[in-house]
Formats: sequence, structure tokens, C-alpha cells
Amino acid sequence: MKRIIILTLALLLASSFVAADFNIQVTSVKKDIFLSEYAEFNVTISNLLSEPDVLTFSTQDPTWVLLNQQFNVPAESSKTFTFRIDPSSDIQFGYYQIPIKIKSARSGQMQTQIFDVNVRPYDPIFGEYRPSIQFGVTIDKEVDPRKKVPVKIFLKNRNALDVGSVEIRLESDLFEDTKVVSLGPLEEKRIEYLYKFDSLQNPGIYSLDAGIYIKNISVPITSDSQNYEVMAYSLVTRNKAEKNFLFKKDEIITLENLGNGPTTQTVTLQMNWLERLFSSSDPKAVVVQADGSSALSWEVTLDSQELKTINVSTNYRIPIGILILIAFLIVLYFIYRSPLVLSKEAFIIDQEEGSQYLKIRLFLKNRTRKTIENTYLTDRVPGIAEIVKKKTLGTLEPEKITKHERKGTVLKWNLETLEPFEERIVTYEIKSRLKIIGNVSLPSCKAKFVDRKKEKLVYSNKIMVINK
Repeated sequence: MKRIIILTLALLLASSFVAADFNIQVTSVKKDIFLSEYAEFNVTISNLLSEPDVLTFSTQDPTWVLLNQQFNVPAESSKTFTFRIDPSSDIQFGYYQIPIKIKSARSGQMQTQIFDVNVRPYDPIFGEYRPSIQFGVTIDKEVDPRKKVPVKIFLKNRNALDVGSVEIRLESDLFEDTKVVSLGPLEEKRIEYLYKFDSLQNPGIYSLDAGIYIKNISVPITSDSQNYEVMAYSLVTRNKAEKNFLFKKDEIITLENLGNGPTTQTVTLQMNWLERLFSSSDPKAVVVQADGSSALSWEVTLDSQELKTINVSTNYRIPIGILILIAFLIVLYFIYRSPLVLSKEAFIIDQEEGSQYLKIRLFLKNRTRKTIENTYLTDRVPGIAEIVKKKTLGTLEPEKITKHERKGTVLKWNLETLEPFEERIVTYEIKSRLKIIGNVSLPSCKAKFVDRKKEKLVYSNKIMVINK
């Protein structure tokens, strides 16, 4: 018989569980209260029916008043409500477990939930009400240290106690402050304070702790904490100074990071290939194309408050010095070169049996703007040949002909004046005593003249006559 009864009860319980039309979950919000306060709970109701339902809360205990009793729940869904219980004025202090019945209007099914409430005696300091203040502090998640930072305070007195002055203490790694405000019964306040940070504050994550203190109590009534991040920023100033002296240009580019975090800057300097050929820099640059032209480029990394310089030197002194030296040598050449230019040429003009005739031409030119006087021209005929004496119109005859056993025949002409840029041609013929086989070499001629009160000589080229 006992087994049959137990089995029947088990079946009934199982059937009731399976056939449940709703579920209840209770979370305490405020269960420790004074006589003037009410208990508060979050109640989550899950409607398992396919139709909306209304659930009614009730109690048979006359010492408790339910401030809200009916809740509408949509079909096949869950919904959370705030449920409040108020104690009667003659209730005793202590801990209570209040049975609350919940009934479905749709199915008539009923469940019972226990709500725990603790009724406390009056506070010895504050009297009937103990301070109940909602408090919150807010600061931006990301903070720019160059700007004033707003800190927002929220205060709400939850009961009728006039707490008077409330001391708000703000503590952070970057600043500390204490503010005093008044807070009346059920009063709500929103306050904003602005704080100035060091603009060079290191970037990173910092915390802000805040608490409120009342009537010199050493511990805060309530507190709050927030984290915030000081952002990194860079502010790079760039200056360029230029100094030119004696074909050398020095450019100094100065970069300074006035920000609180590191940064990398790209610096470019327009410079063509000719300038780069004579330029050097510290640090060393790379050549890039910028805006369609070549430029020097540097990647410069700067820490906070760091200053770096780029030195670029373009030095034309060596090439200009070489050009000046060349120009100087050219000037010296034109100053000290011989004013006379002398050259000589010879060629075969006729042949006889066993002999040959050669015509000799001497070219003498004054290449200056001044007149040259008393110029003596001398040439020598080798011993294997002799001069052909004949008069030709327009030909300047030798002033003197001298024969030497070893030197051969020496011819001398006297040119009294040579006008500026005047050119004279002296022509004569010689006859070889033997037929020339191969090539014959003729010596150079010379001219003697006076320049700047000094006697000078100028020689012509030597001649090689080719016998074909």
C-alpha cells in the first residue's frame, strides 16, 4: 500500500512539473530596510503558454502590503518586473520570510515564492533614516591632456533624510580634489568639474576613485571608480635656417616634438642632381621623387620633448676653385704667351734626274693688338740641299745667307714691323743634290724679337717631307 501511495505522489509531482504554465526567478535589490522603507526585488516571469497571461501576487500576512500585484507577460516570453513589499508601521524588527502566492489568470495554476526581508532598527547617528545615496562619477574614456577634462558627479538622496553637507573626494594618479555640496531629502544633483592636466603627461591608462563622506565618518557612504586613458599626441615644430658664405650653403632643419608621445616625421628637401653632386648631409639622406622632381628625404623619429637637427651642406668651393684656377692659367697664358706665332711647311714641287725641288713656307703672325718691331727670322737648309736663288714678285728675299759645313745654309730675314694681327709668309725653294729616297726631315725655324724690353725667341714646328 505504501509503495502505491509513493508512486502515485511521484506521478502527481511529475505531471505538475511537466504541466507548469510559468516559471518565477527572484533577485533581491533591497531586502535590508527601515520601517519607513520598502523592500524591492527583481522578478523575472517566464510565460510558457502560447497566449498572453496575467499573474497576480498575493499574501495572507496582514503585516505586509504588496505595492504592485499584477503583471502582464506576453505569450512564450520572459519579462522582468520590479516588485515592492512595504512593512506595516507596527511590525517588529527582525528577519522575515514572506510567502507570496503567484496565480496565473489564464490557467489558474498557482506557485508560492519566499521573499526574505530584514527590518532594521533606526540608525543611532542619523535617526530614523540611514543615508541611502545613489552616487556615480563619470570621466571620458579618452582624455586629451591639452584640454580641460570634465568630471561629472551624480548624487541622488533615496530617502527623506536631510543629510546636509556631502563631501566628495576625488583621487587619481594625476589629480586630487575635495568638493562639498548640500543634499536635501530626495534631492538629485548632477555636477560637472573641469580639471587641467599637464599637457606633457605620459600617455597610459589611469584610474579615478571617488567617494562621498558624511558627518566626519572615516569610511565613504558609497564610492565609485572609473578608468580613463591619457591619449598620446605629437606636435612637431619645424624650422629651417640657411647660411651662405663663399660658394658654400649650409642648411639646418630643426625638428622638435612638443607632444607627449613619440612620432616619426618624413622630411624632404628639393634638390636637383647637380646640387646633390656637391652636397652632403648628416644624417645621411635617401633620394626620392617628390612632386615630379628629385628630393632628399629623411625619416626622423622623435620622442616626447626631443629635438633633432638635419645638417645639409652644399659646397661649390672645389669646382669653382678649379674653374678659377683654369681661368687664371688661361689669363696667364694670354699674358705671357709669345705674341708671335711661327709655323713652317714644305712640299715637293718638281723632280729632275737625280734631284728634287722643295718649296718652303714660313708663316709669321702677330696675334696681339700691339706692333712688333725688328723681328729677325732665321731658317736652316740641310747640307744635302741648296737654296734656289730666284726673284719672285711679292717674295721677301733673305737679308743674309750663310753657309756652314755642319749646319748647312742659314737664311736670315729682317722684318722691321709687324702690325697688330698681321701675318707674313716667307717663301723660298731648295734643291736636293741627290734624289730623296724615303722621308726627309727639315729643322724648325726661329724668330727673334723684343717684347717688354726683353729679347725673346719663338720656334716653329719641324717638317717631315714624305716622298711618295
